[in-house]
Amino acid sequence: MTARQPTLLDVKELSALTGMSVSTIYRKRSLGESLPRAVKIGSAVRWRQADVDLWIEEQLEPAM
Repeated sequence: MTARQPTLLDVKELSALTGMSVSTIYRKRSLGESLPRAVKIGSAVRWRQADVDLWIEEQLEPAM
């Protein structure tokens, strides 16, 4: 039995999920601003779906 591999998203997929443009994602990444944790594989940057889902949940505003 093999372990299930995590789903890795590219920057275009992250852009679609977050509503941020690709350039905004790269700018925020270079400035160290809040983004999901990234995985670097060679020169490629990818994001694990589970980390993106968690990061989105953390962005929720508190209930009024």
